[in-house]
Amino acid sequence: MNIVRTAFVALSVAGIAAAGSGVASADGGTYLRLDRTTVAAGDTVHVAAKCDEGEGLNFVGSAAFTPTGDDGPYQGNGGVVPFHDPVDGAVTGETVIRADVAPGVYHVGQRCGGGNAGGLDLTVTS
Repeated sequence: MNIVRTAFVALSVAGIAAAGSGVASADGGTYLRLDRTTVAAGDTVHVAAKCDEGEGLNFVGSAAFTPTGDDGPYQGNGGVVPFHDPVDGAVTGETVIRADVAPGVYHVGQRCGGGNAGGLDLTVTS
């Protein structure tokens, strides 16, 4: 089963990277990838993320994301990405862009351990 999960994460990350996606990366293996950075309200976005060794992923969130009802430490009008079980420290998940979000540019933030690990801009069109 672990081999299947590892393959799923590897293929998901490869697919996201191959799609001309947005990628934020920091030294030490931390990264955040979106399968696309231009979306419309109601679209689904596939996300892959990883934090440095020893740093746990707290959340990936944005005001453009639909709240999940389990948005934990994320503050603001929006939500977080619900992730699948991690494989080798990397996680993948999907989120839906809020139906009521106004067109514009929204920050997608990643928080690892005790601080922000960077992020990407997501453009929402009408």
